[in-house]
Amino acid sequence: MDRGLPDPSNFYGPILGCGGAIDGGWNWSKYCNADLDALAAKADSVIDPAKAEERLSLWSEVYMGVMKDAAWAPVFNEQRFTMKSARMGGADALYVDPVSIPVNYDYVFIKE
Repeated sequence: MDRGLPDPSNFYGPILGCGGAIDGGWNWSKYCNADLDALAAKADSVIDPAKAEERLSLWSEVYMGVMKDAAWAPVFNEQRFTMKSARMGGADALYVDPVSIPVNYDYVFIKE
């Protein structure tokens, strides 16, 4: 199943599953839907690479159910700052491109 992408099960169990809805768990919202947990277990049991689409379809149902329950209201409001000395060299995009933050120091150098 590995297509170089994270597997849907990586996120559901710890963050949204009933097993993580405990003190000290990662399911901080304490969201628990036993029906979706059962569907997630069914989706996770599909391990045959020939049935990858079936697995993804089941996981899609799980996540659609989470959205229907409105378990979270995700808010993302991030600010990042990068400071650059006049002595530092390298393309300006290294310092301002959000894809490069944190700065890829392989391409940064000191100007003499």
